[in-house]
Amino acid sequence: MHETFFFICGGILAASAIVVSLFGLKNDNFPGKWMPLVVIWFAVFAVGTGTFAVLHGKDESKDHAKEYAKASEELEKADTSGPFEEAELEASEAESGESSESAEGEESAEESSEGEEEGSSEEAEPGATSAGGDPEAGAVVFSENCSTCHGATGNGGNGGPDLTTMPLAQTEEGTIQQVTNGGGGMPPFGGTLSEEEIENVAAYVVQEITHGE
Repeated sequence: MHETFFFICGGILAASAIVVSLFGLKNDNFPGKWMPLVVIWFAVFAVGTGTFAVLHGKDESKDHAKEYAKASEELEKADTSGPFEEAELEASEAESGESSESAEGEESAEESSEGEEEGSSEEAEPGATSAGGDPEAGAVVFSENCSTCHGATGNGGNGGPDLTTMPLAQTEEGTIQQVTNGGGGMPPFGGTLSEEEIENVAAYVVQEITHGE
C-alpha cells in the first residue's frame, strides 16, 4: 500500500515538473501569479513522496526481518533434525512405548492375581468357620458325646479336663487331632464319629468354648 502511494506521488511530482517546465519555456510570464499555487502543489507531493518512501522502507525492513527469522528457524530445524537426532528420537519413543506396555502388563497381572486371591479366599470361607466345621451342628455332637466327661459348657467336672486349659483345644486342627486319635485318658472317636462330625465339634469347641483360633 505505501509503495503504491509512493509511486503515485512521485509520478505526479515528476509529471508536474515536466508540465511546469514546458509552460515556462513557452510563456515568459509563467508562473506569475500562479507561483504560490505551484509551490504548494510541489510541496504537497514532495512531502507525500518522502513520507510514503519512508513508510515503504519500514515495510521492506519488516518483510526482511520476517524472512530472516523464517530462514533462521529452518536452519535450526535442519541442524537439529539430522539422521542421528531422528534415530535417537525414534529410540526414545520406542522405549517409552515399551515401558508403558510393561506397566500395563504389570497392572493387569496384579489385578488378575488380586482377583484370584479374592476368589480363593471366598472359596476357602464356607460359612463363618476357618476349618470348614459347623459350630451349630457341633454343639449337638458335643452334647451327645463330649458333655458326659467335659460338662455341658466344656469346663470339666465329670472326669474330663477343662477344655479352656487344654492347648490342643485352642485350635480346630488340634481339636480334630485329639478327638480323632484320643490320648491323655480320652478315648479316640475316629471310628465312632464321621469326619464331618469331628470337624463340626472342633469348630464348636474352639469358637464357643475356648474362643481360640
